[in-house]
Amino acid sequence: MWTKERKIQEEMEMASATSVFAPGLSIKGNVEASSDIRIEGEIAGDVTTGRKVIVGVSGKITGNIKASEVCVMGEVLGDIFVQDLARFTAEARMKGNVYSGKIEIESGADMEVTLSKPKKSGANFTVPSTENQAKPAENKDTSKKTGKEMVKMDH
Repeated sequence: MWTKERKIQEEMEMASATSVFAPGLSIKGNVEASSDIRIEGEIAGDVTTGRKVIVGVSGKITGNIKASEVCVMGEVLGDIFVQDLARFTAEARMKGNVYSGKIEIESGADMEVTLSKPKKSGANFTVPSTENQAKPAENKDTSKKTGKEMVKMDH
């Protein structure tokens, strides 16, 4: 009986440690969490967590991802900012920029990306800002970019 209770407790802890967006769920807006995030539905907005983001095979994100680790099996249209490993499985579809110290791409992944290694400064690192970029076909930004626009990501 004790092992069954322990197994139930472990399952409850695992469930409470991951936010799951199920298939068929569609969200327009930004998502912020302190837990791991698994996306099987669609999100039109940015996803931010200090932990791991998993984009499942049926998952789609149209927006940026900021996390400590990312695993993409579905589709991402946006930029990814990762402190540790950015992993793309053979089923992954990605279009955007990837800023990560470690990148793993399986054969068969459909990738249209620019890969960059962020500059480290202690436990934190900085990546170029996307906040001042013009939105496609809406506003053309004619100001000169210095290349020094940065965003700081904390643990």
